[in-house]
Amino acid sequence: MAHTLAPLLVEDLERAGKRAFLWLSHQLLPEAALGIGPDDILIFVDASLEEYDGGFALERIGPDAASNRGLNIHSFGPAWFLALLGDLGTGYGDAWALSVTGASFDFGEGLSEECSLRSERARKAFRKRFC
Repeated sequence: MAHTLAPLLVEDLERAGKRAFLWLSHQLLPEAALGIGPDDILIFVDASLEEYDGGFALERIGPDAASNRGLNIHSFGPAWFLALLGDLGTGYGDAWALSVTGASFDFGEGLSEECSLRSERARKAFRKRFC
């Protein structure tokens, strides 16, 4: 889902005259911290098992210092990543999570119709907030 929605969000930002950088991965890795500066706004886009009103949630997030203790690459999430930026001393300007309720997490091509509708609602909310 993030690989489908995130590039569209970058296009929306660029059309609004904002500079954007896209880092795509199936999981969050420490290498993503390279090049992030103290004024950058980070937006984490992901599919979720959680059911949200309207099918998505767009919320400001912060670091969780306890979440970056120990190394389990499969449990790294945005709070861990933000704490890592703090530990590295690079910082960031602001951070947001855009989570869209997934309809199916099976292997396949493209999004389900239901997830496409949720993603479009999420994109409209994103544009309203950031563009």
